[in-house]
Amino acid sequence: MNAMGPLRPLLRTAKLAVIRRHAERLARTPCPDESAPLPPPPGFIVACGRSGTTILGKLFAPHPEIAYLREPYHFWAQVDRRCDVTNLHYRVRGLWFMDAEHRSDRAQLVFNRLVMGERARAGKPMVVEKTPHNIARIGFLESLAPGARYVHIVRNGIDVCRSIEQLATEQPYRMAFRSHYNQWWGEDGAKWRALSEEGPPRGYFADGVSRLATDAQRGAYEWLTSLGEADRWRDRLGERILEVRYPDLTADPRVWLARLCAHFGVDAPNEWLESVVKLVGPERVRTRTPIALPPEMATTFNEYQGRYGFEGRAEPIAVAEVAR
Repeated sequence: MNAMGPLRPLLRTAKLAVIRRHAERLARTPCPDESAPLPPPPGFIVACGRSGTTILGKLFAPHPEIAYLREPYHFWAQVDRRCDVTNLHYRVRGLWFMDAEHRSDRAQLVFNRLVMGERARAGKPMVVEKTPHNIARIGFLESLAPGARYVHIVRNGIDVCRSIEQLATEQPYRMAFRSHYNQWWGEDGAKWRALSEEGPPRGYFADGVSRLATDAQRGAYEWLTSLGEADRWRDRLGERILEVRYPDLTADPRVWLARLCAHFGVDAPNEWLESVVKLVGPERVRTRTPIALPPEMATTFNEYQGRYGFEGRAEPIAVAEVAR
């Protein structure tokens, strides 16, 4: 047995305190181009969580031209406390969806110091940030970083839902003194509360949200709203958003990494390519048993599965209940 096992929750809690204080210091520290950051604008990797953003970000982390930020929740909590939708750092009424109306001069200043300032701290010309939550905050990002480029990665909806279910249930990332914190849904379900309350007014399945009882079903709702937000912004972003299917990335990482580098406006040096393609393994295929959803959600879920060529379908809840 790993002797560090019992200490891990305590170490995680301590680490959170350290990185939060670090972000608070950086937010107060001026940086050279904070009022008008020099080009290029940043790149953002967005998606529903559990869709492959971690491996994609891991491939870009050692890129010689990219300062990579992996899920800097501590930074976003300084930009605007409402970004901390899971209450990882602060007890706030967080927001899942954020638009240009949520921008403030202070948020802009802190964003420039923390996110754009990472270029100077890393000594690299381009910053790429990866936070899956940002798929629901493109309007907010656009107000903070005009001209930003986006990569949207899409994974099989059944696989995403089952992965969310497993993570939310098993909770491998436990913390000391945070017994009510769920790794997926946050403190006392803060993330689900925000998503379920904000989704219906935005046009996402107002009649079905209250019928979602399991982690897999709620994960399906997150997947559906994430793809819905990508669709909402697709025409406005135009060539600034590039979409990649997770199975395509894992099947041919060299080709896709070259395309993604071109999209972000950086080179794809052979030495970097050779080192990172070795990190990509084959797609992990789960048992794709149907997931039961309210009828309208099931229809939309299956339309997305068909659009992207994914196996597995949802069943309307009424049909699933009769089968049992």
